[in-house]
Amino acid sequence: MQYEEIMRRCHELTHGPIYAIPEDRMAEIVRKLEAQTPQSKQLYEEALTCIPGGFQHMLVNRNPYPFTIKKALGSRMWDVDDNAYIDYLMMAGPVILGHNYPPLIKEVVKVMQEEGVGTGWTSAWEIKITQLIKKHFPSIDLFTFFQSGTEANMAASRLVRVYTGKKKIVKMGGSYHGWYDPFLYAMHIPHSGLMDAEGVPGENFAHLICIDPPYDLEATEKALKTGEVAAVFIEPLGGESGAIPMPPDFPKEIRRLCTMYGTLLVFDEVVTAFRLGMGGAQAYYGVQADVTILGKLITHGFPSSGGVGGRKDIMECFVSGLQPGKGRAFIGGTMRANPLSTAAGYWALTFIAEEDAIEKAAQAADRLTKGLNDLFGKMGFPFFAYNIKSFIHFETAAPIACDLREEGMLMSALQRKAAVDNLATALLSEGLITKYGNRAFTSMAHSDHDIDLSLEAFEKVFRLIPKR
Repeated sequence: MQYEEIMRRCHELTHGPIYAIPEDRMAEIVRKLEAQTPQSKQLYEEALTCIPGGFQHMLVNRNPYPFTIKKALGSRMWDVDDNAYIDYLMMAGPVILGHNYPPLIKEVVKVMQEEGVGTGWTSAWEIKITQLIKKHFPSIDLFTFFQSGTEANMAASRLVRVYTGKKKIVKMGGSYHGWYDPFLYAMHIPHSGLMDAEGVPGENFAHLICIDPPYDLEATEKALKTGEVAAVFIEPLGGESGAIPMPPDFPKEIRRLCTMYGTLLVFDEVVTAFRLGMGGAQAYYGVQADVTILGKLITHGFPSSGGVGGRKDIMECFVSGLQPGKGRAFIGGTMRANPLSTAAGYWALTFIAEEDAIEKAAQAADRLTKGLNDLFGKMGFPFFAYNIKSFIHFETAAPIACDLREEGMLMSALQRKAAVDNLATALLSEGLITKYGNRAFTSMAHSDHDIDLSLEAFEKVFRLIPKR
């Protein structure tokens, strides 16, 4: 599905009626889930006594409560009550070989037994994986690990300021670059401003320029013309991995503008690297970034997953004394680049390439997306699905496409979000785990049988929604 059609259909959804599962049917679904998950409920009640809100993972479904998972393998997960689920969250993207991929686990256990989880000294694995990253990303001369995508974005924002001597950073409205203070501005939805930024002093945004609406080249160029911008940060598929699509020519155009005005271009490839392709979005679009943020898939979900790479002259600003006249962008982190994580990353990237996992996952996504669109057409709903490789978006209410500048749209967005949340709960009751009830990641472990079962579950849930 092309960019223009996605935008048109999102606009039609946000200006049409809200399709939602009726409250009485939702009450039945919740009762069913509670009956199936007594041990999860008990563990949730225990968690409430020691964990704020009783959960720590922001993507879990919380209606009626977060379930506790005891096993994951391939495309499936099982909770402590032995309920099985086909998983389309895939740990929010990093799992593309399938959960607990046996060859990967075997290699990581071997390293853990021999080297342990860390020593505070160099491990050969950090060199091996960095060489592998460099092989696939020609824009990266040097690379250093961090412990999360958020931490990597934080370090990159410090790095670009030291290198350029400029203070301003540009981001796009609705883009997610982790939860570092300045990046909380318009974090999920364009024009949402400080909605998610409680506890962050206003002065923390003094040097952030948010392009809102996003991908406005004229507004971006106006910012760059000031000569004060150190870097432009983008999610190269668009906000939240393509939920707010990016015009297909934008990456090349923003590269052109950054080069013209002496501004660094930062690709946040935390989600896209090694899922969109071995060379990430940069190979996909034929654009080289000055600085690249990696995460998630570089360790296939093993902890301490994040990193920053880029040109040698830029990256050397992380180490003092290498460039006379240049400052130092201080970084630290006891656990970063530990042998467990770097070995996991080396073997994960090796197996992903050997198994052609990216294309296998994309084929599963193609099949699920086509099946959903066929289902929507058959049932007479204005819903639609689209995918970019193994990134799937299925829009039934399009809450983040709402233009909050329009009268009444904030309330509409909240109501639409509630409808999507309920859809996620209903799908969970049919054995499907999704991301927020409107997104999915496939892996090479998702079989044709998984897709068939999933489409049956989707149809059963959509039959609960009254037609308008």
